Amino acid sequence: MRVLKHLSLFTFALMIFAAGAFAQAAAGKTQYTTVEIEKFTVAEGVEFPAADLDELVTYMVLHFKKSNRFENVFLSTDAAAQTAPARRVKISGVVTKYAKGNRAARYLVGFGAGRTKLVADVKVTDAQTGEALIQQKVDGHVYIGMFGGATDDAKGGLASEIIKTMTKMGYAGAKKKS
Repeated sequence: MRVLKHLSLFTFALMIFAAGAFAQAAAGKTQYTTVEIEKFTVAEGVEFPAADLDELVTYMVLHFKKSNRFENVFLSTDAAAQTAPARRVKISGVVTKYAKGNRAARYLVGFGAGRTKLVADVKVTDAQTGEALIQQKVDGHVYIGMFGGATDDAKGGLASEIIKTMTKMGYAGAKKKS
């Protein structure tokens, strides 16, 4: 009984220590206020229209701004890139899979029929040091929505997933009130 009591106290103390260490590690991460988005590329063999590629980065800028977690968000081709602070993140990616889907099938059938899927290998890099902060496969998809959902919603979904990951990993600040 005594051994169990001591083991319980030891386990409790260990959990408190571990929680403190994790909180300290998360607090030590750099939160970025400026985001530079580079034009994504398309992997060989993936049919993703050039116009959609331009729309993808436009949607990304829009979603990053709407998240209210960053002060400056711009494309790397914008004039703002010339005067941007050195302490910023660059987001780049390669579209590795795209299925346009069918809005009518989503609307009429549902259950995942006609779904749009967009997958990209995304890299979030510290612009000053070149250190890769996040490198992972991210997907945006549309299963359903008002009148079957718009195919373009997959582009916004991709941006939202990147923002979620950056927030979870401590690289994005708290939402600011607009």
